[in-house]
Amino acid sequence: MKKKKEALLLALFYVGVGTVSVFGVFPKAPFYNDYSVLGLLITFPVSILSFVYRFSESNSLIPVLIIQSIMLYITYRIALLKLIK
Repeated sequence: MKKKKEALLLALFYVGVGTVSVFGVFPKAPFYNDYSVLGLLITFPVSILSFVYRFSESNSLIPVLIIQSIMLYITYRIALLKLIK
């Protein structure tokens, strides 16, 4: 049970940083910050698809949340497999 909790917290933090970074890419975005590019570079594997979608459709945030939710599940499963071994 403890391993599952650790894997979930790790995945939530990693994907959460990527999600906030994707939301803050554009200067007029509500989550805009100066560190968005750094966050995107650190979380590149889980945020690249969301970034591409956000870059092509800058007004819609719901699909970005759906993509990041899928990435959260995948990241959780990978972290769980790595922590169990």
